[in-house]
Amino acid sequence: MPLQVSKSFFKNINLSIWNIDESEDFFLSQINLTENCKKRLELIKSPQKRNQFLSVRSLIKLNDVQLNDLYYDEFGAPYLKSNKYISISHTNNFSAIAISNNPVGVDIEHYREKIKKIKHKFINHAETKLIDINSVRDLTVLWTVKESIYKLYKKQGLSFKNNIKIKSVSDDFKNCSILVEDLDKKSFFNSENIIHSDYICSIVK
Repeated sequence: MPLQVSKSFFKNINLSIWNIDESEDFFLSQINLTENCKKRLELIKSPQKRNQFLSVRSLIKLNDVQLNDLYYDEFGAPYLKSNKYISISHTNNFSAIAISNNPVGVDIEHYREKIKKIKHKFINHAETKLIDINSVRDLTVLWTVKESIYKLYKKQGLSFKNNIKIKSVSDDFKNCSILVEDLDKKSFFNSENIIHSDYICSIVK
């Protein structure tokens, strides 16, 4: 079934995840792309990335949002012309979107051994006490949470290591509390995480 997850988080965030196993022709037969979508698709050469792009548009359609409501800012962050907020992510054969009445961030990542090689770039010393720093799962959870925060916060140059700080992680890794320190400003957020055998998906508000 392509639509793998359709669920409400934090009572007001609708999350949808698509398991991509269809062809590009399937998506094109199901979606009426806007001219802007067609132009963006023309710039994508990778077949996998093209299907990720198209599956996201399918998820938007399934959430009763018109494709011409979607637009991007100069940094590539997605917005809706309505009063709702949207966040988009994809990895390998999965794509995800979150739609909410309030700012939201979502990230979905598959498991990769190479995350161990870059952990020093996004894990601070305090966080090494919260997780097993040699665990791909644990590292991926923290990465997806921080990436989701970055998407929600929408500030260029925000450091995953020094500005986005995981303060606590639940025993089952399904919840995290996060502090963002930006100059003299402190902001607190919470995440809900889906720990799947093929991916980890984090939703923050």
